[in-house]
Amino acid sequence: MKKIIASAIAGAFLLGATAPSFAQSYRAQHHGPARHGPVHVEKHVTKKVIVRKDRWARGHALPRQYRQSYVRDYHRYHLRAPGRGQRWVRVDNQFILINSITGMIAALAAAR
Repeated sequence: MKKIIASAIAGAFLLGATAPSFAQSYRAQHHGPARHGPVHVEKHVTKKVIVRKDRWARGHALPRQYRQSYVRDYHRYHLRAPGRGQRWVRVDNQFILINSITGMIAALAAAR
């Protein structure tokens, strides 16, 4: 009989401990039931602008506007000596070996 009374008292304590979790919130008691509807979230997107640079390849002609910046001190940039009729030109961050008459690209090298 003592076990039944002890388990009834323990059950009452457990129910008493969980009772606040079943209680309504302050907002529901004083402002009506909580409304669940669609939530509007604003997103701010920043667009990254990518500037497309020309890609050079051997055998293509280098446009005239890029042929003006000749590199005379090619040893400073660890470039090989240009052959007869060739010149090194620096475009953006690349060195391009071109034929000085036709403007055709003979070789490419990245700046160091």
